[in-house]
Amino acid sequence: MIAILGGGVAGLALARALALRGRRDVVVFDLLPIGSGSTGKALGGFRTQHGSPLNIALSLAARPFFESRADRIDFQPTGYLYLATDEAAAGELRRRAQLQQECGLPVEHPQARAVVPFLDDGDVVETNYCALDGVYRPLRILEALVEEARAAGADVRYVAEARPEDLAETVVVAAGIWSRKVGEELGVRLAIEPLERGIFVVGPFGWLAGPTPVTLDVPSGYHFRERDGRLLVIGPGDQHSWDRFRDWLAIRAPRAAVERPEGHWTGFYEMTADHHPLVGETERPGVWADCGFSGHGVMHAPAIAESLAAMMLGETPPVDIAALTPLRTEPLVDMTQL
Repeated sequence: MIAILGGGVAGLALARALALRGRRDVVVFDLLPIGSGSTGKALGGFRTQHGSPLNIALSLAARPFFESRADRIDFQPTGYLYLATDEAAAGELRRRAQLQQECGLPVEHPQARAVVPFLDDGDVVETNYCALDGVYRPLRILEALVEEARAAGADVRYVAEARPEDLAETVVVAAGIWSRKVGEELGVRLAIEPLERGIFVVGPFGWLAGPTPVTLDVPSGYHFRERDGRLLVIGPGDQHSWDRFRDWLAIRAPRAAVERPEGHWTGFYEMTADHHPLVGETERPGVWADCGFSGHGVMHAPAIAESLAAMMLGETPPVDIAALTPLRTEPLVDMTQL
């Protein structure tokens, strides 16, 4: 039996991948109802514009999953637009673009307002844009994975606790922000810490029409996406205070800098020290990790699942994810993360 502890996107994607490879003894356990973890609180962005060949490869490997279910999960290839307002940030974007183009990404450098007409771009000196990137609705992905995993033969149990006898053979820790605690109970160390992230919702705006790229301000870290005629805004600082978010919008997108947001929620990233996930067999044989995605869980889970399932079954993984081993002693680096 393969027991997967955690019924979020990571756990369900892995259950689906294992079942499609012929395993009929995969059981997913989650103590909470479906959608209670980080998946339902996610921004819903998909990007290929990473700063390491491995993360770019994972995004490219995952993209067919999103594209083939576009109607169901509301995947829209809106692109991601990065903005630089000083020479240091511009140099950073140029370095990223060189690596990304070498990895096969069609990175362009349009005028900002040509792709996001409501921006104030007078101080923008450099842009990066890739049309392969886009947005989706995270809960719809989770619902699709539950249905597909069950159809493939996996047993998915919410509001259910694994018994000791369920953990006697192969166990996968895919418990998101709870993975450290679950790992400790199994006698393995998974260095994961929760990081609270807030999303403010402004709108609806009648002028917000047509596909809008996810737009990121490199120096400040603030960014937004469009959904249902509204902007979802995320960024650094106090995740419960609207003031700084509004101040940024007043500079970058003045028409959206309303006095009060329409809505607000917070969720948690499952952070590791180097912002890369812990994927692979742990120090205890038979106990595997599939956690610590540091904000990339929904985006990379389909690709990670295919490679991890292959590894667990002794097959050659489609993407070499050996560097993500939870036993690594040297940090991985991605210039778009750290």
